[in-house]
Amino acid sequence: MGYWCWERDDWGNWHTDHLKASDSYIAAQRSISNVKAISALISDENHIASEARLLEEESIKTSLIEGKVLDRASVRASIAKKLGINSVSTLETRNVDGLVETLTDATKNHHQPLTNERLHRWQASLFPTGRDERGYPLEVGQYRTSILPMKVVTIHGPKETLHYFAPPSELVENEMNTFIDWFNKTSDAPNFLRAAIASYWFVSIHPFEDGNGRLSRTIADMAIAQSESSPYRLYSMSETLKSNAKFSNGYYESLEACQRGEKSIDAWVLFFLDTLSESAHKAEALLGDILTKTTFWDSCRNIPMNDRQSKFINWALDKGNEFEGHIKRQRYKKIVGGISDATAKRDLLDLVGKEVLVPIETTGRNAGYQINNISSTRLKINKY
Repeated sequence: MGYWCWERDDWGNWHTDHLKASDSYIAAQRSISNVKAISALISDENHIASEARLLEEESIKTSLIEGKVLDRASVRASIAKKLGINSVSTLETRNVDGLVETLTDATKNHHQPLTNERLHRWQASLFPTGRDERGYPLEVGQYRTSILPMKVVTIHGPKETLHYFAPPSELVENEMNTFIDWFNKTSDAPNFLRAAIASYWFVSIHPFEDGNGRLSRTIADMAIAQSESSPYRLYSMSETLKSNAKFSNGYYESLEACQRGEKSIDAWVLFFLDTLSESAHKAEALLGDILTKTTFWDSCRNIPMNDRQSKFINWALDKGNEFEGHIKRQRYKKIVGGISDATAKRDLLDLVGKEVLVPIETTGRNAGYQINNISSTRLKINKY
Protein backbone atom coordinates (compact mmCIF):
# COMPACT_ATOMS: atom_id res chain seq x y z
CA MET A 1 0.00 0.00 0.00
CA GLY A 2 1.25 3.48 -0.81
CA TYR A 3 1.73 6.23 1.74
CA TRP A 4 -0.88 8.89 2.37
CA CYS A 5 -0.81 12.07 0.28
CA TRP A 6 -0.02 14.34 3.25
CA GLU A 7 3.12 12.26 3.86
CA ARG A 8 4.44 12.80 0.34
CA ASP A 9 7.29 15.18 -0.42
CA ASP A 10 5.08 17.12 -2.86
CA TRP A 11 2.29 17.74 -0.30
CA GLY A 12 1.38 21.42 -0.45
CA ASN A 13 3.91 22.07 -3.23
CA TRP A 14 1.67 21.61 -6.21
CA HIS A 15 3.17 21.88 -9.69
CA THR A 16 0.35 21.57 -12.21
CA ASP A 17 0.97 24.38 -14.70
CA HIS A 18 2.02 21.84 -17.31
CA LEU A 19 -1.62 20.66 -17.37
CA LYS A 20 -2.66 23.93 -19.04
CA ALA A 21 -1.54 22.29 -22.26
CA SER A 22 -3.72 19.23 -21.67
CA ASP A 23 -6.81 18.43 -23.71
CA SER A 24 -8.86 18.49 -20.50
CA TYR A 25 -7.84 22.06 -19.63
CA ILE A 26 -8.41 23.34 -23.16
CA ALA A 27 -11.83 21.65 -23.28
CA ALA A 28 -12.81 23.14 -19.93
CA GLN A 29 -11.84 26.64 -21.06
CA ARG A 30 -13.81 26.25 -24.28
CA SER A 31 -16.89 24.93 -22.49
CA ILE A 32 -16.85 27.72 -19.92
CA SER A 33 -16.39 30.32 -22.65
CA ASN A 34 -19.53 29.04 -24.38
CA VAL A 35 -21.50 29.27 -21.14
CA LYS A 36 -20.29 32.79 -20.42
CA ALA A 37 -21.17 33.90 -23.95
CA ILE A 38 -24.76 32.73 -23.58
CA SER A 39 -24.91 34.05 -20.02
CA ALA A 40 -24.03 37.55 -21.28
CA LEU A 41 -27.19 37.53 -23.40
CA ILE A 42 -29.52 36.67 -20.52
CA SER A 43 -31.36 39.23 -18.39
CA ASP A 44 -30.82 39.53 -14.64
CA GLU A 45 -34.30 38.12 -14.08
CA ASN A 46 -33.51 35.03 -16.12
CA HIS A 47 -30.15 34.72 -14.39
CA ILE A 48 -31.95 34.45 -11.08
CA ALA A 49 -34.28 31.81 -12.54
CA SER A 50 -31.37 29.75 -13.89
CA GLU A 51 -29.42 30.16 -10.66
CA ALA A 52 -32.40 28.88 -8.69
CA ARG A 53 -32.52 25.73 -10.82
CA LEU A 54 -28.77 25.14 -10.64
CA LEU A 55 -28.65 25.87 -6.92
CA GLU A 56 -31.47 23.39 -6.38
CA GLU A 57 -29.53 20.64 -8.14
CA GLU A 58 -26.27 21.52 -6.41
CA SER A 59 -27.92 21.49 -2.97
CA ILE A 60 -29.61 18.15 -3.51
CA LYS A 61 -26.75 16.39 -5.29
CA THR A 62 -23.85 17.58 -3.10
CA SER A 63 -25.82 16.24 -0.12
CA LEU A 64 -26.72 13.03 -1.92
CA ILE A 65 -23.03 12.34 -2.61
CA GLU A 66 -22.61 12.18 1.17
CA GLY A 67 -25.70 9.99 1.59
CA LYS A 68 -28.01 12.76 2.82
CA VAL A 69 -31.40 12.95 1.06
CA LEU A 70 -32.99 16.40 1.03
CA ASP A 71 -36.64 17.14 0.38
CA ARG A 72 -36.77 18.91 -2.99
CA ALA A 73 -39.78 21.04 -2.06
CA SER A 74 -37.99 22.32 1.05
CA VAL A 75 -34.87 23.07 -1.00
CA ARG A 76 -36.92 25.06 -3.50
CA ALA A 77 -38.62 26.99 -0.71
CA SER A 78 -35.28 27.80 0.92
CA ILE A 79 -33.78 28.97 -2.38
CA ALA A 80 -36.84 31.09 -3.17
CA LYS A 81 -36.54 32.72 0.24
CA LYS A 82 -32.82 33.35 -0.24
CA LEU A 83 -33.14 34.74 -3.79
CA GLY A 84 -36.36 36.64 -3.10
CA ILE A 85 -38.53 34.78 -5.60
CA ASN A 86 -41.95 33.33 -4.73
CA SER A 87 -40.80 33.45 -1.15
CA VAL A 88 -44.17 32.80 0.54
CA SER A 89 -44.03 29.22 1.83
CA THR A 90 -45.14 27.32 4.91
CA LEU A 91 -42.55 24.58 4.43
CA GLU A 92 -39.95 23.97 7.13
CA THR A 93 -36.56 24.76 5.61
CA ARG A 94 -34.23 25.00 8.59
CA ASN A 95 -32.39 21.82 7.63
CA VAL A 96 -31.45 23.24 4.21
CA ASP A 97 -31.25 27.00 4.84
CA GLY A 98 -27.67 26.70 6.06
CA LEU A 99 -26.53 24.76 3.01
CA VAL A 100 -28.19 27.21 0.62
CA GLU A 101 -26.67 30.14 2.51
CA THR A 102 -23.21 28.56 2.32
CA LEU A 103 -23.45 27.80 -1.40
CA THR A 104 -24.62 31.31 -2.26
CA ASP A 105 -22.05 32.95 0.03
CA ALA A 106 -19.25 31.10 -1.75
CA THR A 107 -20.25 32.38 -5.21
CA LYS A 108 -21.86 35.78 -4.58
CA ASN A 109 -19.16 36.79 -2.09
CA HIS A 110 -16.28 35.08 -3.86
CA HIS A 111 -14.24 38.29 -3.67
CA GLN A 112 -14.11 38.09 0.12
CA PRO A 113 -11.13 36.20 1.62
CA LEU A 114 -11.42 32.68 2.91
CA THR A 115 -10.85 32.52 6.67
CA ASN A 116 -10.97 29.93 9.43
CA GLU A 117 -14.01 31.72 10.86
CA ARG A 118 -15.83 31.63 7.52
CA LEU A 119 -15.19 27.92 7.15
CA HIS A 120 -16.34 27.31 10.73
CA ARG A 121 -19.56 29.16 9.95
CA TRP A 122 -20.11 27.18 6.76
CA GLN A 123 -19.61 23.87 8.53
CA ALA A 124 -21.91 24.82 11.41
CA SER A 125 -24.61 25.81 8.91
CA LEU A 126 -24.67 22.25 7.56
CA PHE A 127 -25.58 20.87 11.00
CA PRO A 128 -28.06 23.32 12.57
CA THR A 129 -28.93 20.87 15.35
CA GLY A 130 -25.31 20.07 16.22
CA ARG A 131 -25.88 16.46 15.22
CA ASP A 132 -25.12 14.40 12.15
CA GLU A 133 -27.67 12.71 9.89
CA ARG A 134 -27.87 9.73 12.27
CA GLY A 135 -28.50 11.92 15.31
CA TYR A 136 -25.03 11.66 16.86
CA PRO A 137 -23.51 14.85 18.37
CA LEU A 138 -20.79 16.57 16.34
CA GLU A 139 -18.02 19.07 16.85
CA VAL A 140 -19.71 21.97 15.06
CA GLY A 141 -18.18 25.29 14.06
CA GLN A 142 -14.63 24.20 14.87
CA TYR A 143 -11.94 21.94 13.51
CA ARG A 144 -11.82 18.40 14.82
CA THR A 145 -10.00 17.79 18.09
CA SER A 146 -10.53 14.09 18.72
CA ILE A 147 -7.45 12.00 19.42
CA LEU A 148 -9.10 9.17 17.49
CA PRO A 149 -7.88 8.76 13.90
CA MET A 150 -9.96 10.37 11.15
CA LYS A 151 -10.59 7.62 8.64
CA VAL A 152 -12.71 7.37 5.50
CA VAL A 153 -14.13 3.86 5.39
CA THR A 154 -16.92 1.81 3.85
CA ILE A 155 -18.49 -1.05 5.72
CA HIS A 156 -19.94 -4.15 4.08
CA GLY A 157 -21.27 -6.46 6.76
CA PRO A 158 -18.42 -7.31 9.11
CA LYS A 159 -15.77 -6.04 6.68
CA GLU A 160 -14.39 -2.50 6.92
CA THR A 161 -12.47 -1.08 3.96
CA LEU A 162 -10.11 1.80 4.68
CA HIS A 163 -9.97 4.36 1.86
CA TYR A 164 -8.12 7.20 3.51
CA PHE A 165 -6.36 8.11 6.72
CA ALA A 166 -6.38 11.90 7.26
CA PRO A 167 -3.75 13.95 9.12
CA PRO A 168 -4.10 13.70 12.92
CA SER A 169 -6.09 16.42 14.66
CA GLU A 170 -3.03 18.10 16.17
CA LEU A 171 -1.82 18.94 12.64
CA VAL A 172 -5.12 20.34 11.36
CA GLU A 173 -4.77 23.96 12.54
CA ASN A 174 -1.35 24.43 10.93
CA GLU A 175 -2.44 22.60 7.79
CA MET A 176 -5.51 24.82 7.45
CA ASN A 177 -3.54 28.01 8.03
CA THR A 178 -1.18 26.97 5.23
CA PHE A 179 -4.07 26.11 2.93
CA ILE A 180 -5.99 29.33 3.60
CA ASP A 181 -2.87 31.45 3.15
CA TRP A 182 -2.25 29.80 -0.24
CA PHE A 183 -5.89 30.14 -1.30
CA ASN A 184 -6.03 33.86 -0.56
CA LYS A 185 -2.61 34.66 -2.03
CA THR A 186 -3.45 32.89 -5.31
CA SER A 187 -6.84 34.58 -5.68
CA ASP A 188 -5.20 37.36 -7.72
CA ALA A 189 -4.55 34.89 -10.53
CA PRO A 190 -7.38 32.33 -10.31
CA ASN A 191 -7.78 29.49 -12.79
CA PHE A 192 -9.37 26.05 -13.00
CA LEU A 193 -6.21 24.25 -11.91
CA ARG A 194 -6.31 26.23 -8.67
CA ALA A 195 -9.96 25.24 -8.12
CA ALA A 196 -9.08 21.58 -8.55
CA ILE A 197 -6.12 21.84 -6.17
CA ALA A 198 -8.20 23.69 -3.56
CA SER A 199 -10.96 21.07 -3.44
CA TYR A 200 -8.42 18.24 -3.21
CA TRP A 201 -6.19 19.91 -0.63
CA PHE A 202 -9.09 20.78 1.66
CA VAL A 203 -10.82 17.40 1.55
CA SER A 204 -7.48 15.67 2.12
CA ILE A 205 -6.84 17.70 5.27
CA HIS A 206 -10.37 16.68 6.28
CA PRO A 207 -10.41 19.37 8.97
CA PHE A 208 -13.93 18.89 10.31
CA GLU A 209 -15.57 15.97 12.00
CA ASP A 210 -18.22 15.96 9.24
CA GLY A 211 -19.17 17.98 6.16
CA ASN A 212 -15.75 17.95 4.50
CA GLY A 213 -16.94 16.64 1.14
CA ARG A 214 -19.67 19.26 0.80
CA LEU A 215 -17.32 22.04 1.84
CA SER A 216 -14.61 20.91 -0.56
CA ARG A 217 -17.08 21.28 -3.42
CA THR A 218 -18.18 24.66 -2.05
CA ILE A 219 -14.57 25.85 -2.02
CA ALA A 220 -14.23 24.67 -5.63
CA ASP A 221 -17.33 26.72 -6.49
CA MET A 222 -15.77 29.77 -4.86
CA ALA A 223 -12.49 29.30 -6.72
CA ILE A 224 -14.30 28.92 -10.05
CA ALA A 225 -16.42 32.01 -9.36
CA GLN A 226 -13.20 33.93 -8.71
CA SER A 227 -11.76 32.79 -12.04
CA GLU A 228 -14.95 33.91 -13.82
CA SER A 229 -15.40 37.14 -11.80
CA SER A 230 -19.09 36.33 -11.75
CA PRO A 231 -21.55 36.26 -8.83
CA TYR A 232 -23.87 33.95 -10.74
CA ARG A 233 -23.83 30.19 -10.42
CA LEU A 234 -23.53 28.99 -14.00
CA TYR A 235 -23.42 25.21 -13.48
CA SER A 236 -23.62 22.41 -10.94
CA MET A 237 -20.63 20.07 -10.67
CA SER A 238 -22.33 17.96 -8.00
CA GLU A 239 -25.22 17.27 -10.37
CA THR A 240 -22.73 15.89 -12.89
CA LEU A 241 -20.96 13.83 -10.24
CA LYS A 242 -24.16 12.24 -9.00
CA SER A 243 -26.19 11.79 -12.17
CA ASN A 244 -23.47 10.29 -14.38
CA ALA A 245 -21.97 6.92 -13.41
CA LYS A 246 -18.73 7.66 -15.23
CA PHE A 247 -18.10 10.77 -13.14
CA SER A 248 -19.56 9.33 -9.95
CA ASN A 249 -17.19 6.36 -10.06
CA GLY A 250 -14.30 8.49 -11.26
CA TYR A 251 -14.72 10.87 -8.33
CA TYR A 252 -14.00 8.22 -5.73
CA GLU A 253 -11.41 6.35 -7.81
CA SER A 254 -9.27 9.36 -8.66
CA LEU A 255 -9.58 10.88 -5.18
CA GLU A 256 -8.63 7.66 -3.42
CA ALA A 257 -5.73 6.91 -5.77
CA CYS A 258 -4.23 10.34 -5.13
CA GLN A 259 -4.89 10.35 -1.38
CA ARG A 260 -3.30 6.93 -0.98
CA GLY A 261 -0.17 8.28 -2.64
CA GLU A 262 -0.51 5.93 -5.60
CA LYS A 263 -0.82 8.82 -8.08
CA SER A 264 0.18 12.47 -8.14
CA ILE A 265 -2.38 15.24 -7.92
CA ASP A 266 -2.38 15.40 -11.74
CA ALA A 267 -4.88 12.53 -11.89
CA TRP A 268 -7.34 14.41 -9.69
CA VAL A 269 -6.88 17.70 -11.56
CA LEU A 270 -7.59 16.10 -14.94
CA PHE A 271 -10.69 14.40 -13.57
CA PHE A 272 -11.86 17.71 -12.08
CA LEU A 273 -11.41 19.48 -15.42
CA ASP A 274 -13.37 16.80 -17.26
CA THR A 275 -16.18 17.11 -14.70
CA LEU A 276 -16.17 20.87 -15.11
CA SER A 277 -16.44 20.53 -18.89
CA GLU A 278 -19.40 18.17 -18.64
CA SER A 279 -21.11 20.46 -16.13
CA ALA A 280 -20.61 23.41 -18.48
CA HIS A 281 -22.16 21.44 -21.36
CA LYS A 282 -25.24 20.81 -19.21
CA ALA A 283 -25.40 24.47 -18.22
CA GLU A 284 -25.05 25.55 -21.84
CA ALA A 285 -28.16 23.54 -22.67
CA LEU A 286 -30.06 25.04 -19.72
CA LEU A 287 -29.08 28.63 -20.48
CA GLY A 288 -29.74 28.02 -24.18
CA ASP A 289 -33.26 26.89 -23.36
CA ILE A 290 -33.83 29.99 -21.22
CA LEU A 291 -32.56 32.24 -24.01
CA THR A 292 -34.71 30.38 -26.54
CA LYS A 293 -37.81 30.96 -24.39
CA THR A 294 -37.01 34.65 -24.02
CA THR A 295 -36.41 35.05 -27.74
CA PHE A 296 -39.63 33.22 -28.56
CA TRP A 297 -41.83 35.40 -26.35
CA ASP A 298 -40.12 38.55 -27.62
CA SER A 299 -41.07 37.58 -31.17
CA CYS A 300 -44.64 36.62 -30.15
CA ARG A 301 -45.43 39.49 -27.79
CA ASN A 302 -48.13 40.83 -30.13
CA ILE A 303 -49.72 37.48 -30.90
CA PRO A 304 -52.89 36.93 -28.84
CA MET A 305 -53.13 33.56 -27.03
CA ASN A 306 -55.62 32.26 -24.53
CA ASP A 307 -54.50 31.03 -21.10
CA ARG A 308 -54.49 27.40 -22.23
CA GLN A 309 -52.26 28.11 -25.19
CA SER A 310 -49.83 30.20 -23.14
CA LYS A 311 -49.68 27.54 -20.44
CA PHE A 312 -48.84 24.80 -22.90
CA ILE A 313 -46.27 26.81 -24.84
CA ASN A 314 -44.53 27.77 -21.60
CA TRP A 315 -44.53 24.12 -20.52
CA ALA A 316 -42.99 23.01 -23.82
CA LEU A 317 -40.35 25.77 -23.72
CA ASP A 318 -39.47 24.93 -20.10
CA LYS A 319 -38.83 21.32 -21.15
CA GLY A 320 -36.27 22.71 -23.57
CA ASN A 321 -33.83 20.14 -24.93
CA GLU A 322 -35.58 17.47 -22.88
CA PHE A 323 -38.77 17.85 -24.93
CA GLU A 324 -39.27 14.64 -26.91
CA GLY A 325 -41.58 13.92 -29.81
CA HIS A 326 -44.07 16.37 -31.24
CA ILE A 327 -46.90 18.49 -29.92
CA LYS A 328 -50.06 16.44 -30.30
CA ARG A 329 -53.67 16.81 -29.27
CA GLN A 330 -53.56 14.29 -26.42
CA ARG A 331 -50.40 15.81 -24.96
CA TYR A 332 -51.98 19.26 -25.15
CA LYS A 333 -55.09 18.04 -23.32
CA LYS A 334 -53.02 16.36 -20.62
CA ILE A 335 -50.95 19.46 -19.87
CA VAL A 336 -53.78 21.97 -20.09
CA GLY A 337 -56.37 19.76 -18.41
CA GLY A 338 -60.17 19.85 -18.39
CA ILE A 339 -60.83 20.38 -22.10
CA SER A 340 -62.45 18.37 -24.87
CA ASP A 341 -60.78 16.91 -27.91
CA ALA A 342 -62.51 19.51 -30.06
CA THR A 343 -61.21 22.40 -27.94
CA ALA A 344 -57.67 21.03 -28.08
CA LYS A 345 -57.89 20.74 -31.86
CA ARG A 346 -59.25 24.27 -32.16
CA ASP A 347 -56.50 25.71 -29.91
CA LEU A 348 -53.74 23.98 -31.84
CA LEU A 349 -55.07 24.94 -35.27
CA ASP A 350 -55.40 28.52 -34.04
CA LEU A 351 -51.70 28.51 -33.12
CA VAL A 352 -50.86 27.09 -36.55
CA GLY A 353 -52.86 29.87 -38.18
CA LYS A 354 -50.90 32.43 -36.14
CA GLU A 355 -47.64 30.71 -37.19
CA VAL A 356 -46.76 29.92 -33.57
CA LEU A 357 -46.84 26.21 -34.46
CA VAL A 358 -45.97 24.49 -37.72
CA PRO A 359 -47.47 21.11 -38.71
CA ILE A 360 -45.31 17.98 -38.84
CA GLU A 361 -48.03 15.45 -39.69
CA THR A 362 -51.52 16.41 -40.81
CA THR A 363 -53.60 13.25 -40.70
CA GLY A 364 -56.46 13.37 -38.20
CA ARG A 365 -55.64 12.33 -34.65
CA ASN A 366 -52.01 11.77 -35.63
CA ALA A 367 -51.55 15.44 -36.47
CA GLY A 368 -48.38 16.74 -34.89
CA TYR A 369 -46.78 20.17 -34.55
CA GLN A 370 -43.63 21.88 -33.35
CA ILE A 371 -43.01 25.41 -32.14
CA ASN A 372 -42.01 27.66 -35.01
CA ASN A 373 -38.40 28.93 -35.27
CA ILE A 374 -37.21 27.09 -32.14
CA SER A 375 -34.68 24.98 -34.06
CA SER A 376 -33.19 28.02 -35.79
CA THR A 377 -32.97 29.88 -32.49
CA ARG A 378 -31.08 27.01 -30.88
CA LEU A 379 -28.79 26.82 -33.91
CA LYS A 380 -27.83 30.47 -33.41
CA ILE A 381 -27.18 29.86 -29.72
CA ASN A 382 -24.89 26.94 -30.49
CA LYS A 383 -22.62 29.22 -32.50
CA TYR A 384 -21.35 30.90 -29.32
